Amino acid sequence: MSDPVPPPPPPNFDAVKTGRIKLTNQERIKQEKDGLAVLDDLLGKFAREGFASIPEDDFERMKWYGFYRQRPRNSGFFMQRLKMPGGQYTSAQGKAIAELADERARGFLDVTTRQTFQMHWLKIEDFPVVWNRMKAIGMTTSGACGDDTRNVVGCPVAGVDPHELFDATPFALAVSRMLTDNRDFSNLPRKYKISISGCSIQCAQPDINCLGLFGVKRKDGAVGFGVMVGGGLSTIAHFAQILPIFVPLEEEKVVGVVRGVSEIFRDDGYRANRMRARLKFLMADWGPLKFAEALQKRVGFPLEPGETWIRPRDPESDHFGVNPQKQKGLFYVGVSCLGGRIPAKKLRRLCELAEEFGSGRMRNTNKQNIILLDVPEANLPALRKALADAGCADQASSFRKGGITCTGTEFCNLAVVETKNRMATLIGQLEATGLDPGKIRIHFSGCPSACGQHQIADLGFRGTKVKVDGQQEDAFEMFVGGRMGDGRRFNELVKSKVPSAEVHLVVRKAVEFYLAQRREGESFADFCARTPREQISTALA
Repeated sequence: MSDPVPPPPPPNFDAVKTGRIKLTNQERIKQEKDGLAVLDDLLGKFAREGFASIPEDDFERMKWYGFYRQRPRNSGFFMQRLKMPGGQYTSAQGKAIAELADERARGFLDVTTRQTFQMHWLKIEDFPVVWNRMKAIGMTTSGACGDDTRNVVGCPVAGVDPHELFDATPFALAVSRMLTDNRDFSNLPRKYKISISGCSIQCAQPDINCLGLFGVKRKDGAVGFGVMVGGGLSTIAHFAQILPIFVPLEEEKVVGVVRGVSEIFRDDGYRANRMRARLKFLMADWGPLKFAEALQKRVGFPLEPGETWIRPRDPESDHFGVNPQKQKGLFYVGVSCLGGRIPAKKLRRLCELAEEFGSGRMRNTNKQNIILLDVPEANLPALRKALADAGCADQASSFRKGGITCTGTEFCNLAVVETKNRMATLIGQLEATGLDPGKIRIHFSGCPSACGQHQIADLGFRGTKVKVDGQQEDAFEMFVGGRMGDGRRFNELVKSKVPSAEVHLVVRKAVEFYLAQRREGESFADFCARTPREQISTALA
């Protein structure tokens, strides 16, 4: 059970007490009772007495345990998100999650862009069942949402990728342990997203996380972490800025740096305006030098100077398909879950195959797909046939590999358009054209909150509405040319209010324009980077 005694308020609340900062509704709720303090009621009173017994303020606090009201808000149904650092889990854990989804969540799950699972159609009476079963398999939902640390993400093939600089898993797990269920960090200005990876291509997206620790190699050959702070998308997108420091591979120092950054966000982050309560706004105002100086005052050891790190040209890999591991004779196999949607029975089957043909270790990716690890080469033919028979082929079109969506109006109270089913339809329509643009990333966000990460996509679509015959219909704004790593940039608007039913037509035009105008060996991303927005927009008219 949680401790009912609230923690001391962080220092920046002094300004609230003296009247220099007006308390927002969310800050008032956190002041009156810590988000983590709602657990007793979730397990007890609310589960016993039902939806009508929940005070409005506690609906906000329930987010700290990954429990969100789904659309419509007063339907009595909830979304439940789990916490799975680095997207790592075992087949036994996966089976338990699939069983829960079958019993309580109408038989399906979503893989999220933060490498975890979320279930829908849960009732408040289901929360104790979910909580206790997750606890029994060594997992939790604590911190899955709310104004605290979200799921710590990492490279989905950490520890097995032959090209990685090092396996960052121990550090990601240590950081997650330090921040989860920790009342020192359960009242942050807003959500807090962390990426920790030793991946050589930085596939864990440090550019768009609040805090990103990414693998680097110094000129003297030492490997460790570079540090980025202040990334984030939503309505005002910011790329994270690199601090001029190097963090050696020592758990005490890695955790110390993360703790220091977290304290800065907690104590100095903006709370007076909810729209500016993300760490990205503090970093934008301070800059990396001031932030590094403030961080040095927080940690109990000298921060080592950084260098000019070489950024990857193309960090957008999902480690898809059959690939050799660093462990001789073993392979990992990435399979598609288009838009992250997967039936519970299919997840259970993947878990069975992971046990039968591999070690039972599994990973979720930030591209909403699933990877099976440690498959001996001799088992690959039988595994691939079994995957195909289960509808989980390890081969997919370029369009299917790059399709990412948010939850959309099916369940989300913020979304304005439907996304999951529209993406599935779109990919089928594009595959039917026979076109092959090579690597191409198509993202759907159902609203400006950008949960589908549309700003960093090759082709990003943001939900809106358009009048058709006097009726409001789903539509999208179309953006082109987003990328991270070297030459990073957010994509640019090229077409407004594309009716949802016509999205496949404008995507086809974009692909055909690229295929006709590209230079030899030029990727779609590089083509968009060199082609003026106006020229692309004209081609799509």
